[in-house]
Amino acid sequence: MRPLSMAELLEVWEQGYNQPLAQRALALLSMACPDFDREALARLSIGRRDGLLLSAREATFGAKLSAITNCQNCGEQLETDFYVEDLRTSTGLESDVPGVLSADGYEVRFRLPDTTDLLAAGDQQDAEAARTNLLERCVLSAQRHLAQLPIGALPEEIVMEIEREMLERDAQANVQLEFDCPTCGAKWSAAFDILVFFWGELDSWVQRLLLEVHTLASAYGWREADILEMSATRRGMYLNMVSG
Repeated sequence: MRPLSMAELLEVWEQGYNQPLAQRALALLSMACPDFDREALARLSIGRRDGLLLSAREATFGAKLSAITNCQNCGEQLETDFYVEDLRTSTGLESDVPGVLSADGYEVRFRLPDTTDLLAAGDQQDAEAARTNLLERCVLSAQRHLAQLPIGALPEEIVMEIEREMLERDAQANVQLEFDCPTCGAKWSAAFDILVFFWGELDSWVQRLLLEVHTLASAYGWREADILEMSATRRGMYLNMVSG
């Protein structure tokens, strides 16, 4: 894993600007992992993909992450810092070998969802249709008492058990952060999505950079390429002079 340069970050941001999140993940990883082809990255389980995104984020912006959230009980705004290693999980059983669920006479073979599945599910009109699409793509076979079943015939409790098994086998795809409010003492957990977090950081960084380019180009008539070649320190000094 290598850090992304300024030019590469801008290129990735531009590629993913009007794309769904799953495509943004592929854009980030294709740039950060040049030894992988895009199709191979798209076929990684979501947990494996997110593990690579954690490494790419660490290489590019550092190991420390900062976030702001609100207490679910009293609404107090909380600032929290954590580290990439805090988000890595070793409890998953993630494997390329299909999983098997046996319960109540049902036997279901399934594989873990990957980015191609998320992209296909994202084309659906609502959450339930997306869930059904994901299930149909990832369940390899289903039977009860040796009789083959269509995926749609599986009862809800079996579907929920399949989803739990998927999360257990691919735990990196289901990272939970624990919060403790110092004001009211409330405790809660919330899901952490490294893709959403990383892309949000990238978008904020690019917006700041483009504003700097606009300010300096307007003041001095410099080309974008020349401004981007400057170090952050030099750009900052010129920005200070422009603002007085």
